[in-house]
Amino acid sequence: VYSIRTDIHYNMDTNTMIAMLELPGVAQGDLSVTLATEPYTHARQITIAGRSRPPFVEPGPEERERAKRERKFGDFLRRLQVPPHTQATDIKAEMKDGVLVLTIHLGTPAPTEPPQAITIR
Repeated sequence: VYSIRTDIHYNMDTNTMIAMLELPGVAQGDLSVTLATEPYTHARQITIAGRSRPPFVEPGPEERERAKRERKFGDFLRRLQVPPHTQATDIKAEMKDGVLVLTIHLGTPAPTEPPQAITIR
């Protein structure tokens, strides 16, 4: 399982997060986007998972074909943390030219508070 290259942009004017995930050659049927709460940390997260398939059939040991591969193929997975109140209706997903674009409405920003030091013993 490998991770997907992702760019994330936060727009404070519209309170949205836009995530752009590179998925060249991935068919829409080989891709899933889900929203769930992680049971142990209670963190809300979007999971992007699927499978990319090589464009060439893997040659057998007797065949006289060879392939050089620089791209990754197989199962992939990426998780994005979102606010705890996020619902599936707050997320828009579009696939265009091998890039999955997720637009997530974040709601009202939480008040900022100073970091709290943790004592190491």
